[in-house]
Amino acid sequence: MGMLQDFTCPACGLQGHVSGGEDCGMIAATTTIYCKTCDTLQDATVEKCRVSVPARRIKPRCEKSSLHPIKLWNKNEMCPRCGQSSLALDERGIVTMWD
Repeated sequence: MGMLQDFTCPACGLQGHVSGGEDCGMIAATTTIYCKTCDTLQDATVEKCRVSVPARRIKPRCEKSSLHPIKLWNKNEMCPRCGQSSLALDERGIVTMWD
């Protein structure tokens, strides 16, 4: 089961409700990306898993356009927008479990 959490950069204010890196549910695996064009954190599908069909790896891309430049990001790295600070996990934020 995957989990989404609220992250915020204290330096530039970038926010996202994302996994914060690699994550996996029953039928899909995701990774967190920063889209430079949309200026957003997103979880991109990187693998679709079906019982009857072998899983296949998918190149991560922006949910709005595959032409947008992206950067992989995980919660242990500096902010992908400003590079000045780590994104803080909002302990009081919403946690979403997904499958």
